[in-house]
Amino acid sequence: MSEPINSSAERSIQHPTLYRRPRPMALDLDRGLSLQPHTDFRFARATNSVALGAVELASAMHHYPIVFTTTGRPAALAVLGLEPDLNFFVDDNGRWQPDAYIPAYIRRYPFILSERSDSTELTLCIDEECDRLRQSGDYPLFTDGQPTQLTRDALNFCREFHEQTQITATFVAALLESGLLVENEARLNLEPGRDITLGEARFIDEAKFNALPDTVLLEWRLRGWLPLVYSHLFSMTKWRALARLAAIS
Repeated sequence: MSEPINSSAERSIQHPTLYRRPRPMALDLDRGLSLQPHTDFRFARATNSVALGAVELASAMHHYPIVFTTTGRPAALAVLGLEPDLNFFVDDNGRWQPDAYIPAYIRRYPFILSERSDSTELTLCIDEECDRLRQSGDYPLFTDGQPTQLTRDALNFCREFHEQTQITATFVAALLESGLLVENEARLNLEPGRDITLGEARFIDEAKFNALPDTVLLEWRLRGWLPLVYSHLFSMTKWRALARLAAIS
């Protein structure tokens, strides 16, 4: 999964954003563990962007600028902050900004699917350092040696998110192949002496998009990609709101 924009963190082991010690779920390790409901989002306080599944762009565009990255797997990213390690949408008490859409990448935590380069098999993993994990029976991961509904729902959610990010990756690859992604640096002037540069963000060149041949536009319409383009373009109006949040952070 793509790293946060402008992140300079060096890790001896490269884990996906937010995850500290993900490992495959196993009955012998997870027997007796339960997972408390989401009430505190401080675990996401130190990331400024997360990947979006294709179906999410229509919701995310109302709250976040959406940009693209081609570093690693091509992805669409919801920009959550303008500093490398700060999410403007989570306050000091762990509350997500009221009424703002919470990306699926955040909601699936601490679960994630692991992939092997030599196989199409996906394994459900859990971040064992998640502070919502408890030795109690309130919200168990396993009961009577079988996954509970909570675990089965997590697996289905992760599968759906994985499928949606695969669609996004194909879409972003098509943008790149068509020469629509602009590799400029976005610089925002927040206040005198405080500028933010988003060096890894890529944007759709609207003029080039409008100049695409009708045959290409028809193909993209049939593939469901045109709403993704317009969601990105609409989301560009959210930079000013993000700058306002930066001014008070």
